[in-house]
Amino acid sequence: MGGFVFLYLPLLLLMFFSFNRSESGSFPVTSFSLHWYRRLGEEFFVRDAFVNSLLVAAIATAVAVPVGTLCAFGLVRGRFRGKGLFLSLILMPMVVPGLLIGIALLIVLVPIFQVGLSLGTAALGHVVILTPYVVLVVATRLYGFDRTLEAAAADLGAAPTRVFWHVTLPLVMPGILAAALIVFTLSLDQFGVTLFTIGSNSTLPMYIWSQIELGVTPTVNALGTLFIVVSVGVLLLAHLVLQRRSA
Repeated sequence: MGGFVFLYLPLLLLMFFSFNRSESGSFPVTSFSLHWYRRLGEEFFVRDAFVNSLLVAAIATAVAVPVGTLCAFGLVRGRFRGKGLFLSLILMPMVVPGLLIGIALLIVLVPIFQVGLSLGTAALGHVVILTPYVVLVVATRLYGFDRTLEAAAADLGAAPTRVFWHVTLPLVMPGILAAALIVFTLSLDQFGVTLFTIGSNSTLPMYIWSQIELGVTPTVNALGTLFIVVSVGVLLLAHLVLQRRSA
């Protein structure tokens, strides 16, 4: 119980102080107001970072989901030598610190390939980090998949492509959608990889980091609260999608 208090109390305090009218960002509490949320909408750098975050997350999700889905199908349905090694290599970005992956991508992109850093390179870094999550979610859905349904469709004369589009894909789609929601949320929160691959642009986590260097401000509390609400909401939606047809 104490561990949960230690984990969630700072988040609750951050959300509480986001409604505090005081400019201190903490105690004392003067009055409750939405002033700092209105200030967020008036700041150009916040809006610019927000748009960049959405763009990077959208690109990363659009690439990581199909790539991870194909890998999941290959790992679950395929039989080949080195399958365990291949799985380990795919999942490795989950355990390697994001800072190290960001530095490695920076070394490869700039000195070797002479690629300028941009939102596209940041999205590429996010794809490396997030594809393993897609593989795990979709593979879990595939392992619980009743393959007799495919066999029944084939016995009724359906071609393999028709079986895939009309039987396999609809049953696996909740897992794919859940993976997309999870990846999109994780991309919004990425900092380590983004720091080394985005160049002169900025995302919301980078904006928060730049503000924290000057001390915790009420606008940071408000922005952090919005991050928490959106992240929890999307993850709950992913959970509901993943439980669809789970029976």
